[in-house]
Amino acid sequence: MTRSILFLSLGALILLSGCVEVTFPEPMPMNRIDKTHFPKSWEGEWTFVEQSDDLEENLTVYSQYISFGDETLVLGKENVLRKFAGYYVLSSTNKSSDRWSLILAKRNKDILSIYQFNAQNDEKIAIWKSVLEAGEGSSFETVRKKDGDDEKVREYKLNPENNAAFRKLIKEGGLTHTGDYVR
Repeated sequence: MTRSILFLSLGALILLSGCVEVTFPEPMPMNRIDKTHFPKSWEGEWTFVEQSDDLEENLTVYSQYISFGDETLVLGKENVLRKFAGYYVLSSTNKSSDRWSLILAKRNKDILSIYQFNAQNDEKIAIWKSVLEAGEGSSFETVRKKDGDDEKVREYKLNPENNAAFRKLIKEGGLTHTGDYVR
């Protein structure tokens, strides 16, 4: 199973869940040290709180990978884990481009909350556009494709200038809560 499908399994992984991807130019946050393993307190079996098409029912976190039954997502050059603003940010390369898709997670005791940049919510898209078009050097790009006579959005390219712009995307409500896992 490809990494993209694993992302879909983990958190909708978003980006592919609605056929509209949200991508970044590099692993986020920028210029931060890559974590070589998941936090010890995160390791173990997790079960989704509610039924969802976006998240896998069960996942197991190990030191250097996540398991979804028979499939795994291994930390390395293609899957980068970094910490930022209280979240662990998992950036994964897109096979079709040099861009990166993100999943953010935050743990509070026995609850593991999953967040994403979800292109299905027009309010979130407006926040991204507002934040990124306000910052010099940052950019927001909509990639469209022709589908017969219709033109559909294929991808949103979010290009924050720096970590301050990335933080603003998070803090001003640009994330969508995908769901929670419990032990």
